[in-house]
Amino acid sequence: MKGKDGQRCLEQLYTQYYNQLMIIACSYTHDRSSAEDLVQGVFLKAILSYRPGGSFLCWAGKVLRNDFYNLQRSAGRQSDQPFDESQLSAQEDLLSAYIKKEERIRLSGMISLLPLKFREIMIDSVYLQLSNREIAENRGMSEENVRQIKSRAKKMLLKMKEEEDGQD
Repeated sequence: MKGKDGQRCLEQLYTQYYNQLMIIACSYTHDRSSAEDLVQGVFLKAILSYRPGGSFLCWAGKVLRNDFYNLQRSAGRQSDQPFDESQLSAQEDLLSAYIKKEERIRLSGMISLLPLKFREIMIDSVYLQLSNREIAENRGMSEENVRQIKSRAKKMLLKMKEEEDGQD
């Protein structure tokens, strides 16, 4: 596709996947501006490197994750640093712009607080809607290991929810 048809196709893909990619990017960056930069930079890369036969969203999520890690490495920061309260509330505000339902907002915020290993598996499961088998294949681990990590992550999320509910 060339010209206006190609441009329209790119715009449609961008519109179709923007919100989902922003949710994933926000979960990693905890900053709207950084997430927007990441999504914009990743989108064209993902389109150009995508091979038909799989989910574009899954592929774009992998490209996004890899770019995020590359940015973290080049910045010399660890990606699993703790965040202060102001960053967490800013992230909650940011995610609420992209996720409509109250429970999904809470879930997104809580997922972003999980340790990195658990956060990545839950992002793959919740946002990218990958099966345990797909997650295991993508990450080079057994399905049983994925199930265990998801189970532990769910327990952590339930505990966070109970603590939040207890404070209300």
